[in-house]
Amino acid sequence: MKNEIKKDLEEYILEHAKMQYTCFDLSVQCLKLGYNGFAHFFQVQAQDEFLHQRRIIKYLSERDQLFEIKSVSIEKNNCNSIIEVLETYKKHREHFAELTSKYYKNASNLDDFVTSKFYDWFLIDFYEEIAETKDLIDGLKLSNSDHYKADIKASERIAPNTDPVVDPFAPHQ
Repeated sequence: MKNEIKKDLEEYILEHAKMQYTCFDLSVQCLKLGYNGFAHFFQVQAQDEFLHQRRIIKYLSERDQLFEIKSVSIEKNNCNSIIEVLETYKKHREHFAELTSKYYKNASNLDDFVTSKFYDWFLIDFYEEIAETKDLIDGLKLSNSDHYKADIKASERIAPNTDPVVDPFAPHQ
């Protein structure tokens, strides 16, 4: 594995760690606003981010690479509405989609097509999450929106199935 690819993957782990803590922070924002269901939603998403880190670490180790994780700090959020929370989250997902595309292109340009394929799974995941979040925001912005029902639905989010998330080449589920 070329050093540029390894560096990208290590940065990717760090970005996922930041996102994990951001999801915990967004969960706290939801609690402050009285949205316990959305707080749960973001706690489950934080768990998903941890599984993404494991997926990347497993991929590196399967390529006989050691990795170094640096310290993580995040920018705290101060949201005044559930829509602001979701828009903040969507902005982070869009950042991840752009970052993943960049790393995908880097791997392709360096003829590391296995790593490019590895990034495919993440691209699908992020675009699904962006679409899901956009739908939530649009629904909450409707004049007849029922925030209580949306919060109850968010509380029903189940933890991810770990096997397909951790296995680097499992199909996206």
